[in-house]
Amino acid sequence: MAIFIDTVYQRVLALANKEQRGYITPQEFNLLAGKAQNDIFEMYFHDYKTALLSPGNQSKTSDDIDTIREKIAMHRVVGDSVTTEGVLGGGSQIHWLENVYSKPQSHRVVNITFGAGGDIIDEASLIHLRAYYSPIETLEETGFNFAFNLNGGSDDIALALQSYIIIGAAVDDSDTQIATKFKNAVNNYSPYHSATSSGNVVTVTYNQIYAWAVNESVTSFNNTTISEPTNSGSTNYVTYEEIDKSDWAYVMGSSKLKPLASMPTYYRKNASSIVLYPTPSSAILCDYIKKPAKPVWGYAVVGEKALYSSNTSTDFELHPAEESNLTNKILELAGIIINKPGLSEVILRNQAVKEAKENR
Repeated sequence: MAIFIDTVYQRVLALANKEQRGYITPQEFNLLAGKAQNDIFEMYFHDYKTALLSPGNQSKTSDDIDTIREKIAMHRVVGDSVTTEGVLGGGSQIHWLENVYSKPQSHRVVNITFGAGGDIIDEASLIHLRAYYSPIETLEETGFNFAFNLNGGSDDIALALQSYIIIGAAVDDSDTQIATKFKNAVNNYSPYHSATSSGNVVTVTYNQIYAWAVNESVTSFNNTTISEPTNSGSTNYVTYEEIDKSDWAYVMGSSKLKPLASMPTYYRKNASSIVLYPTPSSAILCDYIKKPAKPVWGYAVVGEKALYSSNTSTDFELHPAEESNLTNKILELAGIIINKPGLSEVILRNQAVKEAKENR
């Protein structure tokens, strides 16, 4: 519940001068109101840090941390959208970005049973795993292919440029060695898959984004077989970890540190957007603390007098418990504008007495 702006305005006028009204104009009040609201809002975070260093209280209504959390909760937005390009739904109104995370998704599982290296005829042999409408990249209908590189030839380099994984298998490798190399390649280089192996069998898991309109196509060859992909329940929420932009190139250049779909990352690009990796194929969510809207005491002039208009007004976006502090803050600032330092002194003294009583 917001604080009614006309109540605060009328109280400020009355306290500023009980005998003479009007020397705090609506324009001046709106300027002072905006600054007073921002000052109170910004102090929440300083007060919260200070409260963490102080002993707590078993009563939630008397505990400083719980009190500040209650006031901040009014400004918290949960589950707002983030586009696949990283544009934050809250835009420039975001004061503090708390969490970026993906929705729970179904995932798919495919088992690949490998033959020995000698069973692979040439370096162009492919294991073809296509996942329609999944986040798996890239050619045609977001297919993803795995390629064996037996000799490091130019053909395989060309394949690598087209989002194939090169695993460096040799002709004399056993089926278990090839399975292990394939598993390691998937985990090291594919941001969208995870893999485990047992002997010569590798299990690959990847996300499902949309309902499956058609069966996925799989290609088995020689002594290597691929099972039909199956559903395997839902993944939990996956939280994106924030990385400083100065560390981004270092992290992305390391095969060990490079983020995966199960451990994604982002960095802040500007106030209203982030850069995500891996790039999601569907929108994700974010939680943040929103800046309070600018307060406006709207009015219409009738008979040379400003009369309150609710249609053009914006109330204060602060917890109702802040109404007294808000009034005092505006009066303190008003004493400077109307050149009455005594008004500021009285308000500061009253505020000091109030805080002393609260801290007993």
